[in-house]
Amino acid sequence: MFYYSPSSISINQGDIVTWVNDMGYHDVNGAVNSITNEPFNNPESFDSPATSSVGATIYTHQFNIPGVYNYDCSVGSHAANGMVGSIIVNSSNSIYDIVSNSVDHTTLKTAIDACSLDVTLSGPGPFTLFAPTDAAFSLLPAGTVTALLNDIPQLTNILLHHVVQGTVMSNMLSNNQVVTTLNGTDVTVTINSNGVFIDNAQVTVADIPADNGVVHVVDAVLLPTTTAVTDLSLIHI
Repeated sequence: MFYYSPSSISINQGDIVTWVNDMGYHDVNGAVNSITNEPFNNPESFDSPATSSVGATIYTHQFNIPGVYNYDCSVGSHAANGMVGSIIVNSSNSIYDIVSNSVDHTTLKTAIDACSLDVTLSGPGPFTLFAPTDAAFSLLPAGTVTALLNDIPQLTNILLHHVVQGTVMSNMLSNNQVVTTLNGTDVTVTINSNGVFIDNAQVTVADIPADNGVVHVVDAVLLPTTTAVTDLSLIHI
């Protein structure tokens, strides 16, 4: 029959869509409207060869640019008979996106990538990330970051010590509150006339909203007290 099912979908930026042929001879045409002969003017153009193989993949495309995409089947009069579709690609603003797009968090991004936590922090969550800046990492003894990048299990523990399950906005924090991290370790909130502190780190920017939670920028690296990293002399630098 002359239709795509579903004919309209909403996805997130970076998602991959695969079309599979159920019957007939069809293609996926996101370039020129087969009815009007005018360009679709999609955020990016896409097109596929036609196939008649039942059960075969017609086309696979990763949508990295947000926006509305219209497409049809350019075979014969299939489009005129109703074989048209649309895709809405929603922009992504995950916790990982916020870190990746920040000029002040390049070391944190490198660490997240090294520990393969990018998928987690791009996932549904929700999570709260206390994000130390590059300046915060530079306060560690010389060579510490390099040593940690060569000790992925310990680096992973430290990064997870910066992440809390759920969306914890600043107005949900209270003085002396103890919060358990994804590492299973605790951090303590201190609120005084000087500001908000997570253990020894001051929150310098609060409540950066993400699709999957929230980010709070901190000025020091949080070190879990239950690991050997509290004694930085134990790290082979």
